[in-house]
Amino acid sequence: MRRFDLVVVGAGIGGGSLVYNLLKQGFTGSILVVDRGEAVSTGASAYSAGGFRNLWTTPINQQLCTRGISILKNFQDEMGVGIGFRQSGYLFTYYQDAWSRIPAAAEIWKSNGVDFELFTPAQVEAMIPGLRCAVDAVDPDVLEYLNMEAIAGGVYGKDCGSFDPSQAAVGYFERALTDFPVKPVLELNTEVLAVTFDASGRATGLRMKGHGGEETVEAGMVALCSGPWTNNLLKASGCPAEDLMPIIAQKRMMFLTDFPDQDPRWENIPLTIIDQGIYFKYESGNLLIGKAKSDTPDSLDTTFEPDYYVEEINLVMQERMPATATCKLKSGWASLYDTTGPDHNAILGWHANHPGLLLQVGYSGHGAMESPAVGIGLAELVITGGYRTIDLTPLRWSRFREGDLVKETIVI
Repeated sequence: MRRFDLVVVGAGIGGGSLVYNLLKQGFTGSILVVDRGEAVSTGASAYSAGGFRNLWTTPINQQLCTRGISILKNFQDEMGVGIGFRQSGYLFTYYQDAWSRIPAAAEIWKSNGVDFELFTPAQVEAMIPGLRCAVDAVDPDVLEYLNMEAIAGGVYGKDCGSFDPSQAAVGYFERALTDFPVKPVLELNTEVLAVTFDASGRATGLRMKGHGGEETVEAGMVALCSGPWTNNLLKASGCPAEDLMPIIAQKRMMFLTDFPDQDPRWENIPLTIIDQGIYFKYESGNLLIGKAKSDTPDSLDTTFEPDYYVEEINLVMQERMPATATCKLKSGWASLYDTTGPDHNAILGWHANHPGLLLQVGYSGHGAMESPAVGIGLAELVITGGYRTIDLTPLRWSRFREGDLVKETIVI
């Protein structure tokens, strides 16, 4: 039976950041990384919109993303892999009721050194071609049906932008496999069947199935970077309901269209969030558009639904930006969020009921931007027994039973 000091489930950006930072901080134990995909980053990391922002209202998200942006900005120089880093900004738009609460959030951003600007409707319109903040021209019946209002203002985050999380994962694993004396073992096309536990509940390894058939691997620690598949894995491992994560797997879809017109400003637009949480950004000569379904069930289904763009997203977009009525849907995809229901924030650190089980799950859509910094913190926890750079304690698993939630008000 093979034995490793650490086994990591998941070869996306989260797993890559953890492994790389462990080795960078001096971890000398043996590491096995397993993933069901045929290559590094074929799961959620590969299908992410890749946005990053430091516009948050909770200190932990603010700290993680501020540190994450600095890492991503220097990633190509330090890691030797291009990740398409574009600091093109984020633009949140608001109706009047929500806009009236922005001054309180602005004070938080100012105190944390966030570079942002509050936009008038005219400034919003000047930045996004064809966007109309007023709704006077919209048919009243359509306005009521779509539940739209006039845009009262916007928040522009200047340090925000986008990158390619999949390439970042590749960079982490390339460096982990080449830069350190002890090389991690990376095994792809491997299905994890269960985490194994001893009589006291301590995690002791994995049962898995790969090219050589089914085997059990012993481990001193098990790290779950397994996203929406986490609870299914824990259930298969015999964990009772009280040991599971309060997360559900939710389908999220992205749509690629052409531009509405030839306005050159499209190439420099920020990632923009408009009515009903619709967001869009420039993506390699196209518009990348997304919107979460509010009624998405707990499911691992990833069936792409082009009609969702045509019948729901574009109906709203063409009223806010009339020229988008002609945008041709070119392609798209569906992937999964691991959404933490109680507070929409990540679950990080040791599982309180299972010693040796390290958690990096439940990111709820902001894992790509936070995992570069989270990997540093979790590596510190493993090596030193505590956090040194950023205290990840607010995102511990036990916060749910303690009633100590991290309530973030800016979630898309």
